[in-house]
Amino acid sequence: MADEADIAADYMDRAIALELHKRQQNTVIKLGAKFCKDCGDDMPHARRQMGFQLCKECAEEAERRKALFADD
Repeated sequence: MADEADIAADYMDRAIALELHKRQQNTVIKLGAKFCKDCGDDMPHARRQMGFQLCKECAEEAERRKALFADD
C-alpha cells in the first residue's frame, strides 16, 4: 500500500509530465517587439526572434537600475 509520500510523488510526476507535454505542444514562437519599448529604436532581428521587448542598451540600463534599487 502506498503511503502519503508515494502518492504525493506520483501526483508531482504526473503534474510535471502534463506541463512538459503542454509546453512541447505549444511551439508557436512569439516574436518580440518590432521597436524597443523604451527608446523606440528598431529592434535587432535576433532579439526580436527571442521575444525581447527592449534593445540591448535599454535592457542593460533596466538591469542596472534594478540592481541599484534592489532591497538587500
